Amino acid sequence: MELKGFLEATLNDMEGRLNTYIDSLTAEEFAWRPAPDCHSIGFTLWHIYRVEDFWFQRFVQSQAELYESEGWREKLGTPPKDMGYQYTVEQIAGFQVPPLETIQGYGKSVRQHTLEFLRQLPAEKLDDKPRPDRSEQTIADTFQRVILELTLHIGQITYLRGMQRGLDK
Repeated sequence: MELKGFLEATLNDMEGRLNTYIDSLTAEEFAWRPAPDCHSIGFTLWHIYRVEDFWFQRFVQSQAELYESEGWREKLGTPPKDMGYQYTVEQIAGFQVPPLETIQGYGKSVRQHTLEFLRQLPAEKLDDKPRPDRSEQTIADTFQRVILELTLHIGQITYLRGMQRGLDK
């Protein structure tokens, strides 16, 4: 399997697993936080898609993020130009978790655009540095970073789900 095929298969597999973990959640479970200074599953899912949107739309392609260009910020009712990094306890407490279906709609659009970008990208361009004036990060590095972000946060989501449901047999 070539690298582009591996990246696409990995992203698709992770999305399928993520959907399995969140599809049966109630709105209360989706918004539940184990402590006042902890994130919810909903916040974490929103953050996952915000990060992917930023890296592939703004950083790699130097275009508007789908969050703004497709009106997802308004649909989600979440803060402008925000990805959930380094939130204070007050910001966490004030974050209104959007409905699961709305976040999934945003995520579907983000992933569709990511995969379209990957499919049209010549394999030899994976080593290009899209922003050499700002970073040494290549396009391949960006895919690696997003896959790591997905892995970490999917683990958090499954842990939070387990805290609420146990083994959920």
